[in-house]
Amino acid sequence: MSLMPSPRRTRSVRWCSPASPTAPARRIGSSAASWRNRLETRPDGAILPRTFRGSRGGQFAFMGLTMMIASLKNWKDSVAPWYSATGLASLVMGTSSVLIPLMIAEVLGRSVGAVGILSSAVSLIGVIGSLIWGRLSDAAERRKPFIVLSYAMLSLSFLGIGLSHAFSTVLTWNMVLNFFWAANASITVLIVIENRERSEWEERIGHLNQIVALGWLSGLILGSAGLGLAGSLLGEKGAIRALFFVLAGGGAGAAILAMRFVPRTKPRFTRRRFRGMIVALGNFLIETGRFRPAHLYHRLNPRRLPELLFCEGGLRRETKIFLWGTLLAFTGFGFFFVPLPILLAQRFGFPSSLVFGYFVVMNAAIVFVYPSVSQRIKRSGNRAIQMRSLLARFGLFLGMGIYLTLSQGVPPTWLLIAFFLVLGASWSFFQLSGVALASRLAKPENRGQALGLYNAVAGLGTIIAGIGSGLTADHLGYGPTVLVAALLVSGAIAVFYRLPAPQPEQGEVQEEKGKPARTEGTMRAEPVSSRG
Repeated sequence: MSLMPSPRRTRSVRWCSPASPTAPARRIGSSAASWRNRLETRPDGAILPRTFRGSRGGQFAFMGLTMMIASLKNWKDSVAPWYSATGLASLVMGTSSVLIPLMIAEVLGRSVGAVGILSSAVSLIGVIGSLIWGRLSDAAERRKPFIVLSYAMLSLSFLGIGLSHAFSTVLTWNMVLNFFWAANASITVLIVIENRERSEWEERIGHLNQIVALGWLSGLILGSAGLGLAGSLLGEKGAIRALFFVLAGGGAGAAILAMRFVPRTKPRFTRRRFRGMIVALGNFLIETGRFRPAHLYHRLNPRRLPELLFCEGGLRRETKIFLWGTLLAFTGFGFFFVPLPILLAQRFGFPSSLVFGYFVVMNAAIVFVYPSVSQRIKRSGNRAIQMRSLLARFGLFLGMGIYLTLSQGVPPTWLLIAFFLVLGASWSFFQLSGVALASRLAKPENRGQALGLYNAVAGLGTIIAGIGSGLTADHLGYGPTVLVAALLVSGAIAVFYRLPAPQPEQGEVQEEKGKPARTEGTMRAEPVSSRG
C-alpha cells in the first residue's frame, strides 16, 4: 500500500482529537524492497560489499578496514567533500565509546556503578537533544551552523574530559558531548538529500552510512593502537589522558572541515517522512551501550504521546506490545554492554588496548554483516529475524553469565573472538528488523511517530540499564548482572512471540517476477516535503 502524509490535525485541549478522514493513498516512490535489492547488489558498494569472508583474530578487523577503504574508491568521485567531517567525527566518537569507561575505571579509580550512572545520564540528555535539535534546525531554516557547533563541542568536551580529575566533571562533559552529538544525528541525513534528486537519496545515505561505519571502526582501531604504543611511554593512565587530547584535536578538525565543506541548504523536509529509507537502512548502525543513533529520521512529538498511547485512533495494540518488547530488549542489552569494558579490563585483566581490540572485532562483524541483512529479512520476515537475533543474544548472555558465576578464569582467545563476532552480527539483524517492525505494525498515519517512539524507548531502556547494571555489578558481581541481561532478553522473546507477523496491505506487490506479496510485504514510501 502506498503512503502520503496524513492531513494536519486541528489540536484541541483534549488528548484525543476527532478522527480525521483518511486521505486516498497514492504511490509516491520505489519500494523499500527495491531499495534493499539495489543496496545489496549494486557493484559500487553503497554500504559494504556482500562478498566479504571473515578471517581470524586481529586480522579480521584490519582486513575489513582494507576492504572498506577499497570499496570507498569505487565511489570516491561521487562523495561530497563534507563527508570527511562526518567521518572524522565518527572516528573520535568511536574511540571515546570505550575510552570514557576506561577513563572512569582506570584513571579515576571508580567502580562500574559510576559507569552506569554516566551511561544513564548521557542517554537521557541524548534523548532530550534528539527532541530539540531537529526542531531548532527546522525553525532556523539552517543546517550548517548546527553541524559546525556539534563538532566544535566534541572538541571542547574531549579537552575537558582529558583535564578532569573528578567523576562529576567527567560526567558533566559527557552530558555536553552527547547533547551536541544529537544535533549531528538529527541533521546530517537531511543535508545528504536536500537539493538532490530523489533517485539519489538511497545511494547517498548508503555512502554516509559507510563513512560513519568506517569512521567508527577506525576510531576503535586508533584506540587499540594508540593505547598500545603510548602505554609503554606514558603508562596506561597517561596514555588514556593523552588520547583524549588527540580526540579533541580530531573534533576541532571535524569542525573546520564542516565549516569549509558542508553545503548551505534550506530545510525542505521539516516533517521528516522518511519511513521507507529507515526501514531499508536503519538508524542504530553501531551498538554503544548508550543512546547514540547514527541518524534520526523522525522527530517524536511528546504532545502526541497521550493520544498515541491511550486514545482510540492511536497506536495499535500490537504496536504497543512491540514497544514493550523493545524496551525489555534494549534494557537487557544495556545490562550487558554498559559494564562490558570494565568487565574486560578488571575481571579478565586485559590491558586497555586489548579491550579496544575486542570491540574492534564486534563492530567489524556489525558492518560486514549489515549489507546482507535486508536480503535475509526479505526471505524470512522481520519477526522471524527479530526472534532469531534475540535467541542468539539470549544464548550468548546466558552462557557468559553462567561462566562468570561459576568460574574465576579467563575464556580462551578464540572463544572470545567467536563470542564478539556473533554478538556484533546479531545486532545488525536486530536493529534493521526492529525499525521495520516499528513501522509496519503501526497505522499509516502514525508510522512516523511510531519510529520516533521506537528511538525514545531505546533510550529509555539504556537509561534504566545504566543505573540497574551498575548497582547489580557493584553489589552482586558481573555474573548476576549478565544473567539479568539474559533474563530481560528472554522476556523480550516472550513478548515478541505474541506478535502477529505484519500483514500485507491492499495494493502491495513484490517486485520479483510479479509474485504476490509476502506475508510481511513491502511498503512504498519516499520522503515528502512538508512545504508542498
